[in-house]
Amino acid sequence: MLSADDVQRGLTGAWRLFLGKREAVRLFDTTYTGFWRSFLAVILVLPIYVLYIGAERRMIMADLPLEVPFDELPFALTRIIALAIDWAAFPLVTALLARPLGFANHYVRLVVAFNWGSPIVSGIGALPGILLGFGIVPQGGATLLLFAALVLTVRFRFITARAALDCGFSLAAGLVALEFLLSLV
Repeated sequence: MLSADDVQRGLTGAWRLFLGKREAVRLFDTTYTGFWRSFLAVILVLPIYVLYIGAERRMIMADLPLEVPFDELPFALTRIIALAIDWAAFPLVTALLARPLGFANHYVRLVVAFNWGSPIVSGIGALPGILLGFGIVPQGGATLLLFAALVLTVRFRFITARAALDCGFSLAAGLVALEFLLSLV
């Protein structure tokens, strides 16, 4: 179970990393328990994700002819399954790569930092779609916001990877690219 202390510590560390403070990686609980608790940060992602799929549903419904039925249950189930796969894919793949790429000693710190950073990444990434889906911004504005969100997310994940692994540019950039590609799949 996540305590308020866990959430505050995890989000504070993630926010400080977002601000470029690499030493913030020391705020994360990288014990065995802290590693598994960091996966519960998905609870903080869920409200953002629900808003996003609500906006996505609105956009799909707007494009469907009135006589075409929209099946809510399969739509919702596929989105929840996608979130679960997305949440598990990066830790599983990096677990396989940690020893060959030489970051096995810092694997836990990387996963914990990425997990606690996920609510920030989700908020940034979902905002353009939510604003578009609920008619707050037009398509062009949402596209511009999406580009800005991508830049912010890549920068944040890069800082996080470098801080967590205490590594150089290439490894951090490769892991950020890997996470991005896995999320597309």
